[in-house]
Amino acid sequence: MPYSGIYPYYAQHVMAGIFCAAQKFKLSQNDFVFMPVYVGQGGTKTIVEALQKLLFFEGVDAVTGMINIKCIEEIRPLLEQHQKLGLFFDMGENAPPPSGFGPNIGLISMNLWQAQYAMGQWAVKEFGKDGQIISTIYEAGFNLNTAFLAGAGAAGAESLHSMVLPEHQSGKEGLILDTFFTALEKDTPNFVHAIFAGKIGNDFLQQWRGSKFYDTVPLLLVENMAYDDMLGDVKHLGIKAYAPSGWSRNDTSPQNRNFVKDFEDFGKQEANVFGMIGYELGLALSATMHLLKKGEATNALSYLKNLGIAGPRGVLDVETNSQQRPTIAITKITTSNNNINQTIIAQSSAVGFDTSSMYQDTVSGWQNPYLSV
Repeated sequence: MPYSGIYPYYAQHVMAGIFCAAQKFKLSQNDFVFMPVYVGQGGTKTIVEALQKLLFFEGVDAVTGMINIKCIEEIRPLLEQHQKLGLFFDMGENAPPPSGFGPNIGLISMNLWQAQYAMGQWAVKEFGKDGQIISTIYEAGFNLNTAFLAGAGAAGAESLHSMVLPEHQSGKEGLILDTFFTALEKDTPNFVHAIFAGKIGNDFLQQWRGSKFYDTVPLLLVENMAYDDMLGDVKHLGIKAYAPSGWSRNDTSPQNRNFVKDFEDFGKQEANVFGMIGYELGLALSATMHLLKKGEATNALSYLKNLGIAGPRGVLDVETNSQQRPTIAITKITTSNNNINQTIIAQSSAVGFDTSSMYQDTVSGWQNPYLSV
């Protein structure tokens, strides 16, 4: 689990989710042992060294954790050589390679790139063909803005502008939006799409709320800006916005309601996205433990796919290729002093989006996973 200054306790939420799921399979904490290895912010060299230690010296049956999928090309040969399972998770900040990950690697993903594509497509159809994206250098180093632009383009967008704030406008000096608001004044778009990670996203919302554009230009957020634990710090401002959603604690499907109840009874804390990811990981590891103990990593993934386990988001989807989820919810967000209301107003999709060039064309130097900064 790499370090995250944005979610410093995400690893504990993930582990709570894993143990909660294991309990469903009548497993106790005596049935398995976790061997943690420090990986800093999750660069490729550190991940490879950690994997070598776990495989060569610790002799683990499976490896899990949050990774940037750009490093999979480096770690795939190690897992295949030792016939071990790599069951990783990510936020979906990068589109996966069209060729997939191979027989020994599965991925549980929040699919933010798909949500971004679906959001871009919906925004153009809903608000018009002229949009403005804003982000910092960090977020622009992933596929989030590219996927949104591709979705908007597929819907017929004619004029899309993307502003990447330089470091001196989004670093230690704080978030400086003068040039952004000046650009909006000169050429007011049909909508604005904000892509920020962590506290800087709330700084943006605070300044947006005080601007003249707050009630006149629709604001679209990247999914992670709309998580309840992020909006909780600014809900008193009275935010109005839209965002895509891959999972919600308030989803009323039986599987999700069961998960939320089980997790909150088990962990004595409110279910969040990392608890949900951990729960899906726990379901996958628990269901395949009998195969992992026999060293049948490849069989474990195919067995899991055929088993069709129901998780909080429906049938458990352990990606081994670049398949796409059929529907993504679009929510309308309104906040007040006491409430954060997120109402599903539409469903969209990224199915059919050709990501082959996008994976190769991400030329930034970011090796860390999204939110690990």
